Amino acid sequence: MTKGGAKPGDLLVLTKPLGFGVTTTALKRGLAAPEDVSEVIGWMSRLNARAGLLANEFGIRAGTDITGFSLLGHGWEMAHASGVQFRLEFDKIPFISCARKYAEQWTFPGGSSDNRLHFGPNVHFAGEISEMEQMLLFDAQTSGGLLLAVSAEKLSAFKRRAAELDQPVWVLGSVSAGSGIKVAR
Repeated sequence: MTKGGAKPGDLLVLTKPLGFGVTTTALKRGLAAPEDVSEVIGWMSRLNARAGLLANEFGIRAGTDITGFSLLGHGWEMAHASGVQFRLEFDKIPFISCARKYAEQWTFPGGSSDNRLHFGPNVHFAGEISEMEQMLLFDAQTSGGLLLAVSAEKLSAFKRRAAELDQPVWVLGSVSAGSGIKVAR
């Protein structure tokens, strides 16, 4: 599996929700509620071993982990290496339950602003996606999940096997001809 194997028609699947950076920064600032800290630690402590096993079982040819460069940064690297465009649907992207609360308090780590400056020119957002929502997609993650390009023909079996492995998966977009990333509502 490489970053450069995504093909038009593939679907984009994520194996962990987003919002770790904004929440851990809230913790550092003394703003995070104990239940929110427990939720983020629970997700961050979950290894990507099952997600990796799933990817290998299905011969996934394109994928990356979502860490400090954010969903959009790592996603752009993958789309660029594959010579394709990623189309994401914001409303299908999973977030931990407290991510929006801390985003509204603007507790983004510094790396998130760097991600926006560096990768932002390669991303087109639909007009109804707010600045805060955009920043959640540039949120620098620690111990994030995997972003995988799964062929449409394999998706149903992939999701069934994920459920058997107790591996959450979210389909958040698709791969098409073109370049960059488009984010729609």
